[in-house]
Amino acid sequence: MAINFTGILNQSNVAKNSRALKEDTNTPNDAVGNNQSNSGGTMAEDTVKLSGAAQTLQNHESKINGLSDIDQKKVDQIKQAIASGNYKIDSQKLANNMASIDSLF
Repeated sequence: MAINFTGILNQSNVAKNSRALKEDTNTPNDAVGNNQSNSGGTMAEDTVKLSGAAQTLQNHESKINGLSDIDQKKVDQIKQAIASGNYKIDSQKLANNMASIDSLF
């Protein structure tokens, strides 16, 4: 059994052309002229309209993206506490947090 591999890259064009030929043969003569004039023209552009909720979410997202990932005020407070010797580490709280993180894996 022989298999013909030529023209595989243009297979989508062949399918489109054969579909167009089938449509032309199935439509009445007066509709064929209209069908051809539409296919030769430009296609309408797709448009997307966001709902009010989607617009609100988009606005909030842009505001969040503008925020810094670091709370600089808190960082400065901790730096100042460390420098003055007033920063205390709660070892029990630290151990509990490490254990809860370890349980995730």
